Amino acid sequence: MAATDTSASARTVAGVTRGPSSNAHPALLAAGARVEAASTRGTRLIPVEEFYTGPKRNALAPDELIRAVHIDVAAGPQQFAKVGTRNAMVIAACAFALALHPAARTVRTGIGSAAPTPVRAREAEDFLGGVLDEGGHWDTGRPVPPSAARRFAELAAGACSPIDDVRGSAAYRRHAVGVLARRTLHWTWTAYAGNEGGARCA
Repeated sequence: MAATDTSASARTVAGVTRGPSSNAHPALLAAGARVEAASTRGTRLIPVEEFYTGPKRNALAPDELIRAVHIDVAAGPQQFAKVGTRNAMVIAACAFALALHPAARTVRTGIGSAAPTPVRAREAEDFLGGVLDEGGHWDTGRPVPPSAARRFAELAAGACSPIDDVRGSAAYRRHAVGVLARRTLHWTWTAYAGNEGGARCA
């Protein structure tokens, strides 16, 4: 089953021209959203990871507008976290989203404000998916090994290509993404295991 958001999410994705720092972008990447583009020629669906083509650039043709954003109803836990100077109404120094997809036995990530465009940490996703599958964690809900959580965080940080600016240095952003990756993994896996004492991977 899928949900289509033609209001807030569409407006946020349409605001991609503001740059890679929008809070919505990492969450949309982790959720596997699809952008519906429309023109007089018809409509087409663009996977959200293909929508961001460069700083303040996207995959829309000159005659296209965003008609809707399609997001499948979540079948597993999702988490979003960001680093900023305050809790609300602040441009993120960096952001990270993680979604568990139990039916497919995969994980998806999204990183914001740490590369020229919002990006997925694909190597981290593949690594964690392999750990969860090979260790039988999907079936048992057993905690993610601390060594695997650390490696996941390292790979997530490695997916970044940040810059130095007024909101933080490149080194700080890369470190912070690793911290956010480890924390969101702890939160999502604890929720998946259904036990507050579950995934001790933070």
